[in-house]
Amino acid sequence: MVVQNNEATIERCLSSVSSLVDEIIIVDMNSHDRTIELVRQFTDQIHVFDGVDEINALNFSKSLATKDFILLLNHSEVLLENDRLTFSTLKQSINNEVYNVAVDYQIGWNVKSKQIINRLFKRLSPKSHSPNMKNEQTSKSFSTNLVITDLPFTQNTKENIQIYEQMLTNNLKLSTMDLFYYAKELSSDHQHDQSIKYFLKFLRLDQPFEELNILACHYIANCYNEFNLRDLETTWLLRALKYGNTHPETCCRLAYTFFEKNNFNSAIYWYKEAILNKVNNRLILLNPSCTTWLPHLQLAVCYDRIGELHLANEHNELAYHFYPTHPSILSNREYFSNRLNNEGS
Repeated sequence: MVVQNNEATIERCLSSVSSLVDEIIIVDMNSHDRTIELVRQFTDQIHVFDGVDEINALNFSKSLATKDFILLLNHSEVLLENDRLTFSTLKQSINNEVYNVAVDYQIGWNVKSKQIINRLFKRLSPKSHSPNMKNEQTSKSFSTNLVITDLPFTQNTKENIQIYEQMLTNNLKLSTMDLFYYAKELSSDHQHDQSIKYFLKFLRLDQPFEELNILACHYIANCYNEFNLRDLETTWLLRALKYGNTHPETCCRLAYTFFEKNNFNSAIYWYKEAILNKVNNRLILLNPSCTTWLPHLQLAVCYDRIGELHLANEHNELAYHFYPTHPSILSNREYFSNRLNNEGS
């Protein structure tokens, strides 16, 4: 299997086949999310492919196989329970004269999407491998009622939610990452009660992915903000602090809850914390304003409100360094220049 930043789906895929196959070979095209950590739960045969051509990566993965037959899967594909039984039976009965096994492929539970593909074939010498997984053609083939089911995670929130709902309807257990991404999609679809429910299920698993735990707390805080339950919003922002090092976005959001209450000293504390904390590299690019200009701009406002004009101007200039065209920062420069000139005259 070839993977690249597939943390949303890889866990459910490998869970569905790990007890059925004799080896799992993963070729990674330089993932920077949690894909590889999730894969390590199932195999230690993980190989890095530095190229950009997925076909070449696929051929590389096939060249690493050592067993008699090769099953090719994409990261979002699974074997459902009936198909697991079918595969197990097939594995016991298949003979060495078979080179290709034709299987059915369908997207979710949409039978209209069903088509026949070749994904299970006999391992040949490296020179015999064809260049494309969709065209594994050999002299003797075999048909079965095995179905490979694709449960993709796409850019379409409605479609993603439909897939997760179908999984639940068909009694599929959601993986750790399924819980996170389902909750995330529910939040995007403004189903805030359900989003909170599934983020809580995710957090109760107590898994080690610091940035995902922080994000889950942020999303829950967002949901309570939508319900105008500000105390619960603050509670969940504070809860994010228990997961590893303090994250700048958490600090900025906490600061703003105090800013809204005109508690400027507490707001100053948290905005300064945002400036100091830039530890989690997996989150640092998610909202870069919180690590650059935003806390300085807000500190300029807070210090101005408590009469610390020179500190206010200093932080506005720091904000200007990061974002020299921001209209509020430019307006503040003129404002502080006039105030400081008047103070000096």
